[in-house]
Formats: sequence, structure tokens, C-alpha cells
Amino acid sequence: MFSLLPPCRNVIADELRPLCSQTVLFARRKIEVTQKAEPKISQGRPRDPNLEEKVFHTTMLLYSSGGWQYLTFDRVSKEAGVGKAAIYRRWADRGELLSDALDAKWFEVSNIDTGTLKGDLQALAQMLFNKLTGTYGHTSFFLQADSRKFPEVRKATVHYRSRLIREAMTIVHRGVSRDQLPLYINPNLVMDVIVGAISNHIATTPPEKMDLMIADAPQYIDQLVAMVLAGQSK
Repeated sequence: MFSLLPPCRNVIADELRPLCSQTVLFARRKIEVTQKAEPKISQGRPRDPNLEEKVFHTTMLLYSSGGWQYLTFDRVSKEAGVGKAAIYRRWADRGELLSDALDAKWFEVSNIDTGTLKGDLQALAQMLFNKLTGTYGHTSFFLQADSRKFPEVRKATVHYRSRLIREAMTIVHRGVSRDQLPLYINPNLVMDVIVGAISNHIATTPPEKMDLMIADAPQYIDQLVAMVLAGQSK
């Protein structure tokens, strides 16, 4: 049935539509004005991707130069060119910083695996030689002295020392598993001979002969490893 009445209009909606349009326009203009008036918020100084590298390098330089008493956040900040606030955000104290710097810059044994015991011991000996005669060469001396004198140094480096010993022992145990060393071998003795010989060799060499000693290092290392393996062979 067809209706004779005119189609029903939404009178309220028709009346409010112009008002709504004006309101929307006013709101848009207000947002635009506000955006122009509000100053841009600064994001601060951009993050330095090389910050840790600079801090670790400076930490090792300072520590190897004067030990625990010479290593301060003020000196690290000044020498590295890094703000103290950035250092404090990452490291709670000097001990934490020293521990991370050692992990990043000092002895690294975990990546040594040449496939043979001889190759592993030669790589270990060469790494020790390079570190002890390198830029941070006096680090081991200060670590030994400071660990006895300062409880905070001993606490800060216990994880690093434990990891280093465990990784060095892995080299010897791997040699046993490859049937390149006898089962009764004493891993500590093997490491003591290599580390002790190299440390003593470097420490007792006169400064005027240091360059010659470094040049002769490959031959010295070959002889040292050969001696160790001959003494521990079946």
C-alpha cells in the first residue's frame, strides 16, 4: 500500500548539521593554532654508538697505568670525552665498569679452537703474548695486586677470572677428548707452564731488548708449546 504522506525527514539532524560543521571547522583551526604555538620538544643529544668502545678503551688505559686507585669516573669521563651522566646511566660503580671493560678488552679464550691441541695452545700463547706486550700490558700486574688489597676489585673480577679459567681448562679437556693428551693430565699444570713462562719471559726482558723479544715471539711460542706437549705425551 502506497503512503500518501510526504517522506519523513530527520528534522533534528538537518538542523544540527550546519552547527556540527561549524564546530568541526573551529576544532580544526584550534588544533592548527595549537600545533603552531607549541615548541618542538628537543630529543637531546643523539646517542653515541661508540660510547662503550671509548669508555672501555679509556678504562683499560687508566687501569693499566695506575691500577684501582687511578681509575675514577671523573678521569674516564675526561679522557674518553663522555659525560659522567652517560657513564652513571650504564655502570653503577667502578667495579662494574672494570668488569665489563675486561670482558671487552682483555684476555679472550672462548674463540680459540683450531682443531688441534697444538694449534689451540699456540693461539692461547700468542694471545697472551700480544696482550701482555700491548697497550694494556700492565693490567695483569695491577689485577693481582688490587685483588689482594681491595675487596671491591676482587668482587668485581671474580666472574671474569672464573670464566677465563673455565675457558682455558676447556682447551685441555678438548685435547683429552681428541686423544691428544692422556686422561691423567693436570689441566692447571698445563696452563701454569704456558702462562707462567710467557709472563716471566716478558717481565724479565730488559726494555732495550723488548722489540727483539716481540720479534722472536713466534719461535719462542713454538718451542714452549712443543716442550709442554712433549712433557705431557703418553
